[in-house]
Amino acid sequence: MLLNFVSRVSIPFLLLVSVLGGSVSAEPIRLPKEGFRSNILWPIFPGGKFRFVYRRSLHANEAWRTDLLLGLGHSVPENRPTEGTFTETSGILGFRQFLKSPWHFEFQAAYGRSRLTQAVSPGPTSLRSLALASNSIDLYVLGELIQKRSYTSMDLELMALIGYEWKLSENWSLDLQAGVAKVVSKSNPWPIYADANRREMVGETALPVGVVNATYWF
Repeated sequence: MLLNFVSRVSIPFLLLVSVLGGSVSAEPIRLPKEGFRSNILWPIFPGGKFRFVYRRSLHANEAWRTDLLLGLGHSVPENRPTEGTFTETSGILGFRQFLKSPWHFEFQAAYGRSRLTQAVSPGPTSLRSLALASNSIDLYVLGELIQKRSYTSMDLELMALIGYEWKLSENWSLDLQAGVAKVVSKSNPWPIYADANRREMVGETALPVGVVNATYWF
């Protein structure tokens, strides 16, 4: 899903770079010391994902500016055909390092509670077929195996991004980012299937991400 997302937004990213920047500047960007940032893309597409972050510069060197990031994230319930109905709330800690220009890289760690309800059962050619073919499997046990389950887990997700930021006014800036994210730890893993047929399980994988942030500076 996110792979399709990145492929769809890559062209608008490039168009927006050309419209806003004309020629991309290599001069250091001069921003106020602290501000409040919101991911303005994810609530719209893929939808229902909100990220709010407080930004604060850690030193006075404008050319190699480093920002501390502290924030919160929340996803409204989302139906995932290969998992179930997913929602999460997390705290965000990270930093952004400018590279003597508006170009920067950013690292985030999001840790919090995720919940999966109505977990999907295995596909019909696996568990159900096996049960129907074997008289030794009790129907009650089969029902327990294929019933909709719920999971609650404490998850750690890491995200690495590279991007470019424009100063729109004294109080506003906009940045575009692309990178990769992966859930590296789950306290209570649940089954994730390779496709909608739900015949083969897979683990958490690294996924490409695209981000559009707007920052209001105090």
